[in-house]
Amino acid sequence: MVREDVIRRYLSILSENNTITLTTEDGAGNTWSAKVYYGEQDGDIYVILEADGHTLRNLRENPQVFFVIEKNDPLRFIQGKGVAEILGPINEHPDERTIVVRKNFPIIPFLKAHPDAVVVRIRPLKVWITDLSEGFRPRMELEMDEEVRSIIPRLAPHPSKLRLYIQATRPWVLGITIWAVIIGSLVAPAVDIWKFLLTLAGAVLAHLGVNAWSDYFDYRKGADRWDTMGSSRTIVDRLLQPREVLMVGAVLLVLAALVGLLLYFLSGPQLLWLVLAGAVLGVFYAFVPVGWKYLALGDVAVFLAWSLIAVGSYYVQTGQISWIPFLAFLPVSILVVGILHGNNMRDMQDDMRSGYRTLASLLGLKGSQYYYALLIALSYGSILALVVSGILPVWSLIALITIPDAVRNIRWAFRPNFVQFGMLDFYTAQLANKVASFIALGIVIDRIVLLSKLVRRG
Repeated sequence: MVREDVIRRYLSILSENNTITLTTEDGAGNTWSAKVYYGEQDGDIYVILEADGHTLRNLRENPQVFFVIEKNDPLRFIQGKGVAEILGPINEHPDERTIVVRKNFPIIPFLKAHPDAVVVRIRPLKVWITDLSEGFRPRMELEMDEEVRSIIPRLAPHPSKLRLYIQATRPWVLGITIWAVIIGSLVAPAVDIWKFLLTLAGAVLAHLGVNAWSDYFDYRKGADRWDTMGSSRTIVDRLLQPREVLMVGAVLLVLAALVGLLLYFLSGPQLLWLVLAGAVLGVFYAFVPVGWKYLALGDVAVFLAWSLIAVGSYYVQTGQISWIPFLAFLPVSILVVGILHGNNMRDMQDDMRSGYRTLASLLGLKGSQYYYALLIALSYGSILALVVSGILPVWSLIALITIPDAVRNIRWAFRPNFVQFGMLDFYTAQLANKVASFIALGIVIDRIVLLSKLVRRG
């Protein structure tokens, strides 16, 4: 039992980290250290190295390796020594490549830029585990003999089905949907909290369901492969069967429809048309064989979809269709298009190879870069115009403090390297969430100021 406790601690540290520092030595005794991403399976550690890198050259001369796995924290880390086995190019070892990639999706742009990268398996021989997270205890030593290796598969942590189902819906991208409901509701004269919560639940369920279906149909069409960054990776990494992801999406969309039906009875008949329009935009975004995203209509579809969420949220509160929520959310809706376009710029070659068109592929790289800059400019220009016109309160101008982030993004759009350009959609999503939060904050401050004036007059 003591030995199993040590193994559990080893596996726990191994699973919660994703980078390893490797120290290698060439035939002449010269050492070299490098920090790289890793994945693990059955106690073995897998890394992907540059074909002409120093570490791989050393391993070809001397397979002995020393390593450290830690999060810059001296309380909990692993030291070890082992033997490296050079397996070969990543495209010749898809299973081992998947072990690394599914834990480290940021490595994908690097691998696309270095298709000759090599998979290496490190077989630990002895590890030393330091775990002071629960108080002082001596450093533990673990000899990786055959008995230990036979125990590891039983003790290794595995993600639950529920966790994988949640991953398939990509909940980390929900921010803009939540802000659409918040801003659409805030611009109403009054907010019914229960209607707001129902609207939020319906919008979130619909978004999650569409995400799952998008993964399923992208996989079916061949758009999602091992080197695709925008998906949940549950299908391409063989964590879930395609039919499971399809079913998750279907359940969530049914639940969203039930919430929409309840709001229909609470709010009014015109909500039905807003929900149907949203369903056409969302469900058919990636639906084979239609798929707005496959027909260079993705930009229009996402702009209208998120605008409709804001309009629908306002309608639930007021029973009226109005341009006010559409315009109030306009700066963010434009940035939503920027998120998609950043993704499409990165995947331009992959999309064309898969046989479908995006606006980015039609514009080409140079045109796409200027189009991205235009979207950013339009977003901030619309904030100024909406404040001047009185649609947004002057307090919403605090969103302009995000301009340095926007300028950084534009610079990165014109710098197509695998780190900055490759993560442009992620950085644009961060920007959009910041802008939305400041617009909402400006509306709240304006309401508070107005209320305080009314109280003083009373």
